[in-house]
Parts: sequence; C-alpha cells; structure tokens
Amino acid sequence: MNLPFFFAKRIAIHEKKTFSSFIVRIAIIAITLSVAVMIIGTAITRGYQKEISHKFYDCWGQIYVTHFLPDPNSFLNDDVMDNDTALVNKMQQIPNVKSVNAYRIQSCLLKAKDEIEGVVLKGMMNANGFSSFQEYYTQGRPIQFNPAHYSNDVVISKTISDKQHIQLGDKVLLYFLNKNEFQPKVRKVNICAIYNTGIEDFDKSIILCDAKLINSVNNDSLTVIQGYEIHVKDNGQTLETENEIFNACLEPPLQTYTLEKRFSNVFSWLGMMKMNEKIIIFIMLLIAIINMITALLILILERTQMVGILKSLGMSNFKIQQIFIYSSLFIVTTGIILGTSLGVGLCLLQQNVGFINLDESTYYIKQVPIRLELSTIVWIDVGTIVICIVLLLLPSYIIRTISPTKALRFN
Repeated sequence: MNLPFFFAKRIAIHEKKTFSSFIVRIAIIAITLSVAVMIIGTAITRGYQKEISHKFYDCWGQIYVTHFLPDPNSFLNDDVMDNDTALVNKMQQIPNVKSVNAYRIQSCLLKAKDEIEGVVLKGMMNANGFSSFQEYYTQGRPIQFNPAHYSNDVVISKTISDKQHIQLGDKVLLYFLNKNEFQPKVRKVNICAIYNTGIEDFDKSIILCDAKLINSVNNDSLTVIQGYEIHVKDNGQTLETENEIFNACLEPPLQTYTLEKRFSNVFSWLGMMKMNEKIIIFIMLLIAIINMITALLILILERTQMVGILKSLGMSNFKIQQIFIYSSLFIVTTGIILGTSLGVGLCLLQQNVGFINLDESTYYIKQVPIRLELSTIVWIDVGTIVICIVLLLLPSYIIRTISPTKALRFN
C-alpha cells in the first residue's frame, strides 16, 4: 500500500468537520475561479484579436503594392500607374498569395437631399476585388461591372445611410474637386447595396465603387490604378510573403506595405492585448498559489500531532512531505477540473448564445468573441499544476523542523 497516498486522500477528501476542510474548500474555489478566468480571458483576448484582424483584412487585404508613401497611414495618394497584368500574374504565382486586385482611392463630396458630406471612394477594377467584403452587405446586390465603361453602382455604409437618410436604390450626387480645376465634376450614382463592418473609421467615410468611375473623373484611361491589394492564405506568413513579393516581383519605385503598417495604431492596440492576457494569467496564478500555500500550512499545522506520531513510528520526512504534496495535488486537480469545466462551458455558451453584447461603434463587434484553443487550455491546466506543486515544495519543508516529542504534546 502507498501510505503517503492513502493518508493524503483521507486528509484532502474524507475529512469533513475540521477547520482545514473549510480551508481546502476555499482553496478549491480559488483555483476553480482562477483557472476559469484564465481560460475565459485568453479565449476573449484571442477571439477579439482574430475577429478585428479578420474584419480589417476583409476590408483592406493584408499587403499593399504601391508607390512610396511618406505616410503609410494615409490612403489618399496622387501617384498612379498602369495596371500591369504580367506583374499581377507573377505575384499570384507566390504560394501564399490568395488574390491580387488593383484599386484606386479618391476623395469627394456626397450630396444627398440637402446635406453634403466628405467621403472617400474605394474603387476596384472588377467584382473579385470586393469578394471578401460581401459578407458585410446588409441589403442590396453587388456592383455590376462593365469592362467597357464605368458602373454607376456604389455601396454605402449603414452609418452614411442613416446619417444622410439614404435608402437602397436612391440616386445621389458625387462632387469631385480636382487640382487646377475651378468647376467640380459631378457624377450621379445609384445605391446598389448597404454594408456594415462595425469599424467606425471605415463605415463613416468609405464608399465602394468601380475604379473606372474614379478614372473617368480624372480623365485617365480605364487601366490606371494606384496599387494592388493582396489577400493571403495564411496570415502567419504575411511578412515572408511581403518580402518574397518585394524581392521577386517589384522594381522601383514600387514598394510593399503590410496592413499592420498602414493601420499601425489599431494593430499596436491589438498587440497590447497579449500583455493584458499575460497580466491576467499572472494575477490568477498568484491567487491560486497564495491560497494553496495557505491551505498547505493550515493542513500541516492542524496535523502536527499526526506528523509527530508518524515520525515516532519511523516514517521519513520525505514520506510525510509526500502526504501533504499529494493532498495539495488532489486540491489543485479538483480545482482545475472544475475551473476548466466552468471556463469552457461559459465560453461555449457565449459562442452559441451570445449573451454578452458590446457597443459595436466602440469595440467594432456586436458580441464578445470567443476563440477556444485546446493547446492553450492544456497549457493553462498543466502549467497551473506544475507551478503550484513546485512552489508548494518549499513550505512543505517545515515538516522537517517538527520534533516528534514536541508534536505529540501539541494541542
């Protein structure tokens, strides 16, 4: 029989009416809540990073190829070039490249009824350019492209629609103020769809259109563009893909820019969430460790006489230490099982029901996002067990200082 294991099970599980049993319950509750908070915190943090990144990638792609930009955060750029089919085909040969689409950006004024508002047109050369964006359409149909001339269809956001009181199918006027021209150019366009991404800075100003519409305003040929928007298959290899495009496909003055460079403030903010995740894990582990050390010391103190008896019967200090380490292991394991069940259960409930909502204008999404990863849950559980047990070895050494004669007189 494994005597340390037998005694540990009696101490941690079967004792019901002692003060230490109450402390054991408190320790189990603390570990349960700590593990649950760690799982929920990491799931929310990673879910939020994934959802926001996914929205930005759908709206803008992962990599841009364009002329040198003094300020990569600004999308308005006067430099243009001709659409190079050979370059597009060459970039599409790179394994991680999903699609390459030519784009054009132009600022203008939107006049709807009696109100005028400044907006930015984002034009693509064909329907493929907006393929990843169509999931954000709330009503309407895609833009109908025509290779021979520009389309009058545009897609506006729900934010602009509500502010300007524009409905699906309405006709509005776009005024373009070009350099060295005193008279603005006007285009009447048709609202063919309304979208809603939840990204406030995008929704309040961006209108989607045919790039040839922008070319017509600037008296450019139908093949003039400002750059290429590239979507990749694996976001984790974006930097490698950017370097491969730059080294293998481009010639000066063309440059590559990742979306992280063009929206550095947003992605820096998302990166800071990893630090929040680490802080949550550290605090929760600290709470679990403090509670476990307290529980262990109380277990030893309450069973000082038992320690004295076992020592007088010839049991070694190491064996007696094993009793209390096993007891701690029972407590930690019970707390981890309960905490994992609670954390995963609440995460699955949020995934399927969505009972916690967010202000989309502030957080970019309507509900708290969840991303459960089995590897992360395993690391949290195993890490909690290992750290707690290793740190509990030190206070368990107090057993070696207990004298059998004094312990037997202890009351």
